[in-house]
Amino acid sequence: MVQYARPDADTSVGEWGASSGTDRYAMIDEAVTSDSDYISVTDDAGGTSFPITLSLSSVTDPSSGADHSVVVRAYMEMADSGQNLNVHLKDGSTSIKNEDFTIQDSLTNHTMNLSTAQANNISGSGYGNLTLILTSYDESMTGGDTVVTQAYFACPDASGGGSTPIAAIAMNTYRQMRN
Repeated sequence: MVQYARPDADTSVGEWGASSGTDRYAMIDEAVTSDSDYISVTDDAGGTSFPITLSLSSVTDPSSGADHSVVVRAYMEMADSGQNLNVHLKDGSTSIKNEDFTIQDSLTNHTMNLSTAQANNISGSGYGNLTLILTSYDESMTGGDTVVTQAYFACPDASGGGSTPIAAIAMNTYRQMRN
């Protein structure tokens, strides 16, 4: 099973706007993909970077550094604008990982996978202290809109704390039935 940390508050919105209302996080926090609401920023064609910082909901420390990722669903409004999106995951003031993605003119899930070492840099309490910084910038300086419709952090469920694996239960049942 997987647990998800979704945006739960706007920390710093900068130039980013919401398709409706004022809470940017509420536009991209869906558990089920919905492209009808979104956040966006219009590049000024001057090479400026436009960040938005969002806090993420808490998840339980999975006690394993495997299978951690951040997914951002985004597109650019102008097909030739060369928009880029930097995805940056932080635990408090500690940078965990950031990665640049070239945004296309169709909705695409951009996945930033964390290595086991990077995931292990998230402190136990950090799973309740994660922030996501999305920064739009235009290398070609032609202008255009970056649109984000969904963002989340994913990691495995916390261990069951001593629960018996289903294979062991099945084997025990099999043994009892044979006797």
